[in-house]
Amino acid sequence: MPLRASRAWRQPSFWKLVWRLPSLLKLVRRLLADRRVPAFAKLIFGLSVAYVLWPLDLLPDFVPPLLGQIDDLAILLGGLKLLLKQTPPAVLEEHLEKTY
Repeated sequence: MPLRASRAWRQPSFWKLVWRLPSLLKLVRRLLADRRVPAFAKLIFGLSVAYVLWPLDLLPDFVPPLLGQIDDLAILLGGLKLLLKQTPPAVLEEHLEKTY
C-alpha cells in the first residue's frame, strides 16, 4: 500500500516527527533538492538548522537543565513541519514512496 501525503504527514505531531527522524532526514534531503518545493519553505528549514548549529541561543543550553536543548529541538522540528506542510502533496507523495 503506497504512502499518501495525508494529513498525518502534512501536519505531523511532535512525537511522530521525533520517532520518524531517521527516515525524515532522507526525505528532507530529497525535498531540498527538488525544485518544485517552495524556496520559502527551504529557507525557513535552513534557518532552523542554522539556529540549532549557532552557538548563541535564546535559552542557553546550560540553564535551566534540558530546557535549552528542548528549544533547539522545537525550532528544528517546527522548520521541518513547515517544510512538509508547504510541499505540494503530489511532490511529497512521490518522495515518500522513494524514501520508504
